[in-house]
Amino acid sequence: MERNYTVSQIAHRLSVHSRSRLVSEDAVYGWVRQGKLKAERIPGNIRGVGKYPYWVQESHLKDVLTEMGYDFDRLFPDND
Repeated sequence: MERNYTVSQIAHRLSVHSRSRLVSEDAVYGWVRQGKLKAERIPGNIRGVGKYPYWVQESHLKDVLTEMGYDFDRLFPDND
């Protein structure tokens, strides 16, 4: 089963591994609004997802972040 990452998780992981800048939830959600990231609305019965209730499939996130120059495997080492 493919893993999903919330907008909040993505922003946190990008910020923790970037020494030069903070990546906010607003910035990640901006990528969703611009169409760079394909996100799906999280069902209302799931709590604790952050400011924006959306998540992104791992395979798509890997493709997008790699295209943007991020090292996905270093940012998300728990992926299998």
